[in-house]
Amino acid sequence: MSRGAGGKLRALLQCASCRFGALYLAPFGGGLAAAGTLDLASALLGGAFWLVLGLAIEVTNRLSDRREDAVNRPERTALCARVGWRSLEHVQLLLWGLVLVASAVWLTWSPNALLLLLLVGGAGFGVAYSRGPRLARRRVFVLIVLSGTFVGPFCLGFAAGDPRGAASDAGFAQLGTFVPLFWVMTLFISSLAGVKDVTDRTGDAAIGYRSVFLAFADRHGTAALTTLASVPFAALTGFVATGLMPVRALALLAFLPLSACIALAVRGASERPADQLVVREALYHHWLAFTSATLLVCLPSVGLAAALGGIWAWWIAASRLLHWSTPLRATDLPRVVRLALGRGAQRRPAAAAVAVAAVAEGGA
Repeated sequence: MSRGAGGKLRALLQCASCRFGALYLAPFGGGLAAAGTLDLASALLGGAFWLVLGLAIEVTNRLSDRREDAVNRPERTALCARVGWRSLEHVQLLLWGLVLVASAVWLTWSPNALLLLLLVGGAGFGVAYSRGPRLARRRVFVLIVLSGTFVGPFCLGFAAGDPRGAASDAGFAQLGTFVPLFWVMTLFISSLAGVKDVTDRTGDAAIGYRSVFLAFADRHGTAALTTLASVPFAALTGFVATGLMPVRALALLAFLPLSACIALAVRGASERPADQLVVREALYHHWLAFTSATLLVCLPSVGLAAALGGIWAWWIAASRLLHWSTPLRATDLPRVVRLALGRGAQRRPAAAAVAVAAVAEGGA
């Protein structure tokens, strides 16, 4: 491969956020563990599938959000331009074609109706997030779709280990664990996923969209944001109190202070793009860390711990070498705390006006 082609491939992996496959693969591994079918082969094949599907979703999003991203993420847009917008369109078709082929092979190897439904639903929502109904621009629906980044892969992992369509005895034994696991993770993602929009304020305002989370953060104070971040932990405590989750799950309460800080930091980061990126990066690392810890609490096993260790190795390497933004450093966490304790958001009408003009010019 020539140096130029290698450079374009790296630019593609960076602008398409290839590391995000880890957010899908972690719950997928949990589903395999719940069904008792987690092994090295299934983990590697699952990793390849989620990398391709994640790339397909992200490339589609880059193409659909091209105008606003030129304002919100100029560095990422520059990487897209290096790959070439026409080339990205071809890559998009290739990736979705690979997803289709992989799904057909998967269903042939492990035929069952649940797996078919989940594969079709996952791909469908992946496309609909950026195309057609554009769920990414549906203020409430987008949170539901983002919550599906846990439950969808988890259920796929469970169904993948069940080729005859009837879950194993070991799998049935884990179903009681899935209900509280589902609600804790769904509430966690729903309460914090909107933080990712902190880097998109200006460009989103230019196209008439406003994130429901950012609107909530601008309208309400510290108590409301802290309460929102606390919802999944209140549910977790309730599940432990009723015996639906083990007492060891209370260790997950250690994540509550950082959840609250990330939610509150959105207001303090409203002015500086560098601060916004730090808060966004903190969210995604916190997301994967909480997912990993919750899975290990609910489904403890050496195999799952090893799988999650490999996923974290990929996440860290891809964040440092194959992502479009500056990687999060340990010294950035005190910065998030400082932002959380700051004075809060200030309006930026002038910046919004500039963004409107920029997007309008881009669409001309």
